[in-house]
Amino acid sequence: MDIQSSRQHPADTWQAAARDIGRDGLTRLRLAAMAGHIRQDAVAARRAALIDLLSDGRPHAREAIWLAVEEKLSKQCWGKRPTETLLRDLRALARGGLRIAYSRRPGAVGYYLEYPPLQRPEPALVKPIDWQWIETVRSMSVAEKHHLAFAAADLALQQKRALAQREHPEWTAEEVESEARRLVYRG
Repeated sequence: MDIQSSRQHPADTWQAAARDIGRDGLTRLRLAAMAGHIRQDAVAARRAALIDLLSDGRPHAREAIWLAVEEKLSKQCWGKRPTETLLRDLRALARGGLRIAYSRRPGAVGYYLEYPPLQRPEPALVKPIDWQWIETVRSMSVAEKHHLAFAAADLALQQKRALAQREHPEWTAEEVESEARRLVYRG
């Protein structure tokens, strides 16, 4: 079934990129093939719109993602369970090689592509450099630095476990642990 075309449809953007003579021939062919697929497949169109949105390098809250993609496609594009659909799309894109992360920094909360890197928040949100802390760390032994680093990783793991349990109460303990470790260690 053909998805309704509009000026903003992701297939149009991808097709325009396929016509870019600055790209090599194989890349242009791949983009043109994907543009045709995106125009025919609602899931591919939604994921392409998601890639286009996240490619700006800024974090996007879940609700903002839903609205932006709905603007390009349709109100029904997320189905009955938009939260699950978004997570499924993000996982599929990650399996495809995109590095998608989630920022919880104040003023910069949401999903973003790790490449391009997360754009820096406004200067007012950036804390000044704590030179005293830097000197304290420099004066530590290697063992003390390792202890500090492992303690920070352990705290991050505890926080990710708690978040995963809260966001997915249906998950088993193993699934929670696996997700927490993936988020902390990227593995």
